[in-house]
Amino acid sequence: MKNHNRLPLLVTAAVFALTACTPVADSTPTAEPTTTPEITAEPTSKPAAAETGPLYTYSHRYAQDVVYDVMPALNDQFDYSGTKVYKNDLNAGQTSLFYYCDDWCLADPYVTSNAVYLLTCNRDSENKIIALSPDGTKTHEIPFDSYASTVVLYSDRYFYCIGGLAPYDTASGFRLDLQTGETTPWDLPAETAAALDAAGNFAVTARLISDHPVPFTSDPEISDAFLQNSMLEYDLTDATTGKPTTKIAEFPYRGADDGSGYVYYTYLGKSGDDFYFTGEHSRSEEEGIKMSVLRVGGDSTQEDFGLMVNVNVSLLDLRQNGELQWLFTMSSNPGTLTVYDLQGTQIAQVDPPAGVESYYPISMLDDGRILLNIGYDLDHDYMTRYATIDADAFLSGSTEYTEMEFVG
Repeated sequence: MKNHNRLPLLVTAAVFALTACTPVADSTPTAEPTTTPEITAEPTSKPAAAETGPLYTYSHRYAQDVVYDVMPALNDQFDYSGTKVYKNDLNAGQTSLFYYCDDWCLADPYVTSNAVYLLTCNRDSENKIIALSPDGTKTHEIPFDSYASTVVLYSDRYFYCIGGLAPYDTASGFRLDLQTGETTPWDLPAETAAALDAAGNFAVTARLISDHPVPFTSDPEISDAFLQNSMLEYDLTDATTGKPTTKIAEFPYRGADDGSGYVYYTYLGKSGDDFYFTGEHSRSEEEGIKMSVLRVGGDSTQEDFGLMVNVNVSLLDLRQNGELQWLFTMSSNPGTLTVYDLQGTQIAQVDPPAGVESYYPISMLDDGRILLNIGYDLDHDYMTRYATIDADAFLSGSTEYTEMEFVG
């Protein structure tokens, strides 16, 4: 474990980010162990069992004391030869190789309280979910087509998947049992346009609302005419039934005139009973586009923070177990971070340490420490270099962070 006041200057390198499926170069594939059971996912007409655990989103991978990075493995000719999964133990301050496979895997691991799930996206072979135990042992596989469906939410037991969304397609989804491989329909309204977040056992969804039926067509002229007069309603949706139960807010799908131009709202996140949205304001050519933040309370009251951030400045959020804690802006990375609380009050300006190639907070851990991105490891597939620091120390500008040390 290394404690640093300043980071040494690193050689700048390209960062490999697996955000989409890409074919794997055929290197020296090895046969799958015969002891690994494969579960066949078959649709079932049985009623869906109630969801008993909390739902997770992608950000949950950064909410625990262990963070997993999925990186492409490269041979000496820089051809893809498989996938490496690295384990970052944030309490021990150590990074190690956790798992290797010949498959090409998506960058986003799905981390539950008792397992790590990888999704393959091979071009020349069938795809699947690889289930790993906390010690890196492969426990089972489930057939899954990552090109046909997207995992939008998950729990310790289920994946919630979507294959189509409004306005151009009828929304269709299913729930996949991660133990048995069984699927049951996730009966979302046909007008569902997005599944955005988790709120306990509920999903935060968005659906089209209109006086006219949704045409569900890719014809731009028909779709544009329909969307001009449609609303986008955000709801709390029962994860088991797929039915919206509580309306959060609604906004014009194409935005609305706010007196100084057009404003278009998109979902940002939640904290307790409050939900937050970013507003994209189209001003004059001289003013350009600016971003604001709107809070919608549990009683449906709306409050604008009064922030107006230039569109060329990134407006980002920091979460703890899926709940918003701070907002912050940065115009470059590394660069000065301006941090706001959830009332829109500026609470700090943080300058990056000299010599770092990256510096920004990723999440807040259970114990209040901040997980930082401080660069990329050139010796280990350009994986993210993580560090932790006390929240108050970070806000005060301290660089007394603890960097992960590679072992093994």
